[in-house]
Amino acid sequence: MGRYRRTVSFPNPPTPHIRPAAKGYHVRSASLPCIRSHPLIPQLRDEVNELRAWERAQSGPGSGSIVDGLARLKGVLDSLDDVLQLPLTQDSLSNKTNVVEKLLEDFLRFVDVYGIFRASMLGLKEEVSAAQVALRRKDDSKIGLFIKAQKKIATEVGKLITAIGSVPEQPPVSPSVVAVSDYDDELGYVIRDVNRLTASVSEAVFVSVSGFSGRRPTWASFGLGRKARKEEQGLIEEFQKVIGGVENWLELRKNNNKKKNSSNTNNNEEEVMRMGLLKGMQELEDCIGELERESERVFRSLISTRVSLLNILTHA
Repeated sequence: MGRYRRTVSFPNPPTPHIRPAAKGYHVRSASLPCIRSHPLIPQLRDEVNELRAWERAQSGPGSGSIVDGLARLKGVLDSLDDVLQLPLTQDSLSNKTNVVEKLLEDFLRFVDVYGIFRASMLGLKEEVSAAQVALRRKDDSKIGLFIKAQKKIATEVGKLITAIGSVPEQPPVSPSVVAVSDYDDELGYVIRDVNRLTASVSEAVFVSVSGFSGRRPTWASFGLGRKARKEEQGLIEEFQKVIGGVENWLELRKNNNKKKNSSNTNNNEEEVMRMGLLKGMQELEDCIGELERESERVFRSLISTRVSLLNILTHA
């Protein structure tokens, strides 16, 4: 009987009741994401938000310069390229070949468009330089050729807007692909944003450049009235000021030449406007030079990003 009592009183340890609680706590901790966001992703998202703010400001009175927009776009593309170099990114996209192939098509279109844009800016810069020589020599015929050339270039740049607009705004990550981690999900959203912003920012740049011959400026823009500060003028205003001023100057010369006894006042007015135009053309040439250089940097960043995407596809 004593032996039986010992066997009955033996199984009373509290440890079995403690183990389920400990196990439940362990399950909750295991449910946390096993792959967290890489620090480069928040950095890229911050740059995307800054570029989006620049894009929104383009429609407001305090719009930023086109060159600044291109510089911000280059920074975003460089950061995306850095993200594409990460093993986490390569693992995430290695099993999404359809997504990578679509991105390669879009970035090939971007590369082609910026190649044409750079060539157009180089041609426009040469035309502005030749127009300055013609203006110094008062060669009306060559100045007239400059007006025709800039309109042709504006038309060519305008065609690029259609090419950029053909890039769809749908997310690059297919809805049928279920994210296996937070990193996959966040990566898909940020790539979509970069893709869309590259298209929309480029469109804003091309619209501004293609519309530089839109309206004719006032006489005050050429030193005959209140002088506007250079830092308050965007590239679009520089284009419009110079092109419209050349047309006004040619019209003034034509009217003065019709008059047999042109007064000194009219001649002085013509000369003052010519000197103002020369200064404006020099400023315009500098602006075009900055635009061409920054577009080349974007062009190279697009190529580098596309190479990174191609490496992911080939090693998939």
